[in-house]
Amino acid sequence: MDTFKRRNVATSFSFLGYDFKVRTLKNFKGELYRKCMPGASNAAMCKITETIKKWRIHRSTAESLLDFARRYNAIVRGWIEYYGKFWSRNFSYRLWSAMQSRLLKWMQSKYRLSNRKAQRKLALVRKQYPKLFAHWYLLRASNE
Repeated sequence: MDTFKRRNVATSFSFLGYDFKVRTLKNFKGELYRKCMPGASNAAMCKITETIKKWRIHRSTAESLLDFARRYNAIVRGWIEYYGKFWSRNFSYRLWSAMQSRLLKWMQSKYRLSNRKAQRKLALVRKQYPKLFAHWYLLRASNE
């Protein structure tokens, strides 16, 4: 038992692109418990989103979705393999939203569509070709 009251104690640390900190988990009975778990660090996620932005997908209107898939799937799959090992829920959502927003902007630029129409068209493409992009299988629940 620690009787000395501590202040300003670090509750997490970063190592190799992971943040190790206490996270709330659910066991097989549905009960919540807390455990120190690694997860993709905020710095790593910022770097990933900056990399996706630097690809400038939305400006390449002469290319098709198949070209983007060929060019970027290996990189995205590597991120998924490395950062998705632990606490993948947060990582997968952040990667998903970064990639989808760029693809949505590309769809709007290429076909001159409004945001809602571009979302529908991208959802239709995703339904027809569910394995086209590596990140599309991350959130299976929204596979509509």
